[in-house]
Amino acid sequence: MIPLDDLILLDTNIILQFIRKNRVGQQLESDYQFRSRPNCSLISCVTKGEMYALAMKFGWGEEKKAYLSRQLEKLTVIDLNLVGIIDNYAQIDYFSEKLMKPARPMGQNDLWIAATAATLGVCLMTTDDDFDHLHPKYIHRIKIDAKTGKTIV
Repeated sequence: MIPLDDLILLDTNIILQFIRKNRVGQQLESDYQFRSRPNCSLISCVTKGEMYALAMKFGWGEEKKAYLSRQLEKLTVIDLNLVGIIDNYAQIDYFSEKLMKPARPMGQNDLWIAATAATLGVCLMTTDDDFDHLHPKYIHRIKIDAKTGKTIV
């Protein structure tokens, strides 16, 4: 388990589990005690944008959107202009598309999130396989089973 004072960058899919208040979100809270570590949970500004876009796409009502806003306010949001993020974005994109055999192209949002984790030197928590090829060369990731919320790796 991660010490309570370690920083963790949360991927969009992790935030979605918390907002849905489902079994996966409850398991994550039980295992990682996010409410006990409010200053240690980080998100990229890209994740914040993705969450507001998902709220619109899913047709969330005003109450649920307000809940989303309140939860996002509790997290530290990392701006893309932080020194090093753009360089890490370029390196990760090049590595994924030109050095990996076979190539592992990534979505733009995932590239920004990975670059943020790499720049900060923090663990990225995700349910996605999209970051697997970057671990541990560029990022350290905590992989979560999307169905159970249990830590896989």
